[in-house]
Amino acid sequence: MTEDELVAVVRDAVRDEFSAAGLRVDTPDFQDAVREDMRFLRRVRQRADAVANKIGMAVILGIIGGVGWLIMQGLNFWKAN
Repeated sequence: MTEDELVAVVRDAVRDEFSAAGLRVDTPDFQDAVREDMRFLRRVRQRADAVANKIGMAVILGIIGGVGWLIMQGLNFWKAN
């Protein structure tokens, strides 16, 4: 089997798998549409990750602030007594 034949077999297999998943990639128009869909999904994922990171940082800062407040209250109580 030559390299060109192998490339053709792999391309057909990939096309068949994409087709089975509901993605048509047999014409350039469909390929462009799939690229745009993947870009959209990437943007959605990146924005969701950014929101999750911000929420995680808020939780961590809240915990650190709570521990700092608790330490200060303990020091104030110790100093008063």
